[in-house]
Amino acid sequence: METNGTEKNNCSKELMVPLALFAVELNSKKRLLFDVSSRKIHGVTSTVFPDAFCEFENGGWLLMAQHKPLSFQDQIVFLVHPSTGTHLDLPVLRSPNEGFFVFYVGSHGMPLVVAFIEIMSAVPTAHIACPGDVYWSIYKHISDPEMSEAMHKVQSALIVDVVLLGKQAVCVDFHGQILSFSITDMTWRTVSSCPDWSKQDSHFLVASNEQVVAISHPCKTGSAFKFFKLDLQAMEWSLLDDRELDNTSWFLCKGQSYRVKEEGKRRVYLFGPNKCAGSIVNGTEVATFTGSLGPSTLKSITNIYAYDLVDETVETVIPASIVTEVHRWILPSTFAT
Repeated sequence: METNGTEKNNCSKELMVPLALFAVELNSKKRLLFDVSSRKIHGVTSTVFPDAFCEFENGGWLLMAQHKPLSFQDQIVFLVHPSTGTHLDLPVLRSPNEGFFVFYVGSHGMPLVVAFIEIMSAVPTAHIACPGDVYWSIYKHISDPEMSEAMHKVQSALIVDVVLLGKQAVCVDFHGQILSFSITDMTWRTVSSCPDWSKQDSHFLVASNEQVVAISHPCKTGSAFKFFKLDLQAMEWSLLDDRELDNTSWFLCKGQSYRVKEEGKRRVYLFGPNKCAGSIVNGTEVATFTGSLGPSTLKSITNIYAYDLVDETVETVIPASIVTEVHRWILPSTFAT
């Protein structure tokens, strides 16, 4: 899964259908894996799991995060390679806000830089660390350096989703603004605005073929989805055509989504308590986030819903919904099943 010739990324066309990873109890080693292809679910136990959950994967590496006991803001963060057992520690992350993790892997197969993007903050904020560091560095996106952060608090930044594209953490905020943070230059920039944006929709970003695909899903209109791709070099948006949607399935989850080639398919898979990508509260999207977004997560009834973009039907994938704390998609090569 090489991109840009050096770093690795999850935007390859040849990815296998990911597995659904569920945590029934975060403080247990046991997790549930559901195979969408075979429709089979089974338990898996690993020393990777105690009190931690996978927040992001790349190049066979997992970024795991767990909250320190009696602390609502401190997170223990580490990288692990399940196949080799290699474990890399990162500094304790102290952030008053929830967020998304991404990291890129160098040409030698080792994670180089980890970024934590805050979801809600006065201005877009990234925390950066490398394996072996003793603290996280903080970089804020302040377009006018003379403007105080207190003035920015009137309009807080709300990041809806983040995707890794090469060495960039590409973000979309609640207003449809695309932002980019360079993990190597440590600089923010405002890129563009998503077309046909609605705050009432659920939104996801997917890295695909060195482009960013923005997917919107109006909860109230069943299987209706909108797909726009952004060429970051040309700074141009365009709709995905039928050829790009054919034989393709999209596995969506906040923080890391996948585009997979599946012959004869044109589907979107979503987690949820019901047939909707998220929920709407007072006209505001409340996204379904994962374990990094709170010291403890309430259990909820969860299933997977498959939206057929041709027949405009919705299928409940798991025969019986399960009660879980957190969930995400994970590549089948990560764990032996």
